Amino acid sequence: MAEAQKSQKIELNEIMLAMDVVDTLRHQQSLVDRELGTDDHDQALIAKVRKIYADQGLAVSDDVIVSGVKALREERFTYTPPKKSFQLTLAHLYVHRGR
Repeated sequence: MAEAQKSQKIELNEIMLAMDVVDTLRHQQSLVDRELGTDDHDQALIAKVRKIYADQGLAVSDDVIVSGVKALREERFTYTPPKKSFQLTLAHLYVHRGR
């Protein structure tokens, strides 16, 4: 009986390990698919932005639109807060010292 439970544990462990490997491969494949589809997505985004400006009667060159989409991809205009560190904690303590 104990040997049967031991073999079930091994099988369950192997199943869980196999599922982990499959999930990792699936995640990697989705990343590859997303990166390969980026060009199509960017072209669609450029077309939509171009249409919006044309509907408003504004003339915007394709170079400016492409630069804007490129900047969006580079996340140039997104705020990323600083990572927690000892220096950041000291800065917060200094700023809030009067409270």
